[in-house]
Amino acid sequence: MIKVVSNSEMRQLDEFTINEIKTPGLVLMENAGLKSAQIIQNYIETNNLTGTVYIYCGKGNNGGDGYVIARQLFDEGYNIVVYSIGDPNQLKGDALTNFITCKNLKIPIKQITSKKDIKRLSSPLLIIDALLGTGINGPATGLYEDIIQFINKQSVPIVAVDIPSGLNGDSAIPPGSVINADFTITMALPKRAHIFYPAKKHVGELHTVKIGIPKSKIQNPNLQLNLVEQSDIKLPALEANTHKYSSGKLFILAGSPGMTGAAYLSAAGALRTGIGLINIGIPKSLNEIMEKKITEALTVPLPETSTGSFSLKGLKTIQSKIEWADAVLIGPGVGRESETLEVIIDTIDFCIKQKKPTLIDADALFALSEFPEVLKKLNSKFILTPHYGEFLQLSGYNKNDLINKSWELLKNYLSDKKFTINLKGAPSIVGKSDGQIFINSTGNQGLAKGGSG
Repeated sequence: MIKVVSNSEMRQLDEFTINEIKTPGLVLMENAGLKSAQIIQNYIETNNLTGTVYIYCGKGNNGGDGYVIARQLFDEGYNIVVYSIGDPNQLKGDALTNFITCKNLKIPIKQITSKKDIKRLSSPLLIIDALLGTGINGPATGLYEDIIQFINKQSVPIVAVDIPSGLNGDSAIPPGSVINADFTITMALPKRAHIFYPAKKHVGELHTVKIGIPKSKIQNPNLQLNLVEQSDIKLPALEANTHKYSSGKLFILAGSPGMTGAAYLSAAGALRTGIGLINIGIPKSLNEIMEKKITEALTVPLPETSTGSFSLKGLKTIQSKIEWADAVLIGPGVGRESETLEVIIDTIDFCIKQKKPTLIDADALFALSEFPEVLKKLNSKFILTPHYGEFLQLSGYNKNDLINKSWELLKNYLSDKKFTINLKGAPSIVGKSDGQIFINSTGNQGLAKGGSG
């Protein structure tokens, strides 16, 4: 599990290491630059690149990292040209120290003080972006915006140091012009903008380097945003004498005319997990179709309305199947007919009383938004799986705010709830009532189709 930090959390980690551990900031900057230079050198050698490395350094610590990278690559024999933005006399602290070191080593340093200083590059090997750090407020403007736009027009690989310049580490929405990096080397831990779209599309391949912050702080449970890795997924081993009744019994309430696939995909997905027995409750007119589509699950044909959706007449059968099951799935493709919504709400209410682990999806989420008093009764046995539109309907949040900081809104929404939410998106995130948020690190564009949820 990798922690994903905010700008302020990263500052606190730096300050703790400098003030409490007494590791000088200059050492942290040296580590950051050295590790970054090693990755860049490996990239150059792997791709057999030749020519000059151009490094654009801003006025802050991000620029300071760039000067360390320049020195390390220069020492390895690479042709280096550093472009220093603005007046170097405005540099401070560790960044100034590393600028002076580069100057004393006679590394070529050119100043960019106006747009006319931004000139066409000759024989570039690659460009290193060390212009702006993670904490930029608002869009890049003036000279910085001009340089960002110039760099993006160059047909060479671009490496971003810590974050592509123009992004704010705390936001998923780029505020303006942003470097389009081929890969990004970030310090200690990923930031929000590295992980969430649309900011993530500017990041390219992400590398994280250790710079000397203690492991105990890097893994602090008080950092509540977590990127799930493959190694974190641990499925229970089955005993050799396992049988279908000991492998779990699932009842699914799903489907309506035109949405048979929702019921089928739900059952097929459950079977892939190794569930022993599945009963699919469907409107009776769909039974023949379902029996042809799936052979390993049992179908439960239920009374239906005149339009083929679930009827209140089927409640007793539904309740008996819930009593039989170990877990329940409600909602995929059930439709939004008024009587069907009553069936859904009564079924959820029964699951609460039976204390059954229950997953609520799709149209059942719409039902909850129509009956908020039932939503308030959901406990830790429940998992809700909305996409962004469904979550907005449940929460009443603003769409742009959700895109910008989905993790924050999900955490706020669950602060007075007991259930868990899997908010489906790119990436999908799981939020728990204790404030912990887990980011799914898998998935791709192929999932952008109906039924993949």
